[in-house]
Amino acid sequence: MRRAWLLLATALPSCGEITRAELVVRPRKDDFEREIQPIFERLGCSAGTLCHSTPQGNLRLVVEPDAVQLEDNYQGTKSKIELDDASGSLLVADLLPDSVEPGANHVTTCWKSRDACAVRKLEAWIAWTSAEDARPQDIGCEVEVPGPDACDDPTVLDVCCFR
Repeated sequence: MRRAWLLLATALPSCGEITRAELVVRPRKDDFEREIQPIFERLGCSAGTLCHSTPQGNLRLVVEPDAVQLEDNYQGTKSKIELDDASGSLLVADLLPDSVEPGANHVTTCWKSRDACAVRKLEAWIAWTSAEDARPQDIGCEVEVPGPDACDDPTVLDVCCFR
């Protein structure tokens, strides 16, 4: 009985204090829906271009998904990231010309540079850990839909071009 009283006495000083812990799943699912999914759609990663509109590897991206398909898009995309190394994530590195290795899953170079707006937004989405960190919507650029001659234009940074 004495041991139970001692345990209760040590617990009492903290009674009444309520600590609220907010647990956020990384990377943020709400940012995926508002910022990342639209990038894939604008750039044609999922727009019936024989890229990820049908499963490629373990990633399939549905355009204008319903709730179940959006969850599948989110989970598939998460499987291609490294939370502790945003720039080294397959989602980013496998699509840059300086990173694509022989035998890589992609026969395309989707971004010509790490400075591409889409790359910066993806890296912000992956790397976000707290309110002080930039989120994709904080990156001051817009991902543009590439025109028909975009692959010939060396100034266009956001475009999937078959190589």
